[in-house]
Amino acid sequence: MSVREPEEPTRETCFAERRKNRRLRVRLDIVVRQHVPDGLPGAVEQATTRNVSSGDLYFESSLGDRLHIGDVVDVDIELPARSSTIFSEKHLATRGRVVRLGLPSIEEPNRRGVAIVFLEPPAFHTVLD
Repeated sequence: MSVREPEEPTRETCFAERRKNRRLRVRLDIVVRQHVPDGLPGAVEQATTRNVSSGDLYFESSLGDRLHIGDVVDVDIELPARSSTIFSEKHLATRGRVVRLGLPSIEEPNRRGVAIVFLEPPAFHTVLD
């Protein structure tokens, strides 16, 4: 019986085990609304995604100092016009939980990355202008 040394894990195998969904590097405009206790109005921000999957998204935010891991946010994702459906729905709405906060940006110290997992699947809705 021979004993084989374990192979050194590669970057691809490490990430493959952690990520459940295929990630798309795409910049989409979003509106993020923070949930706060007692029904008080939470912070609202227009932001931009850095990547999106069917189960989560990562975006750059100036709300990073107000958001904490475990916080719940509502997200409205604006789709490019060419991606809209036959019914002219241009937005996806979802609710997510903050699972990771990136370090503040060197260029913009008040901005940081925020990762959320979806608590419900994104659904089409129409926004009235």
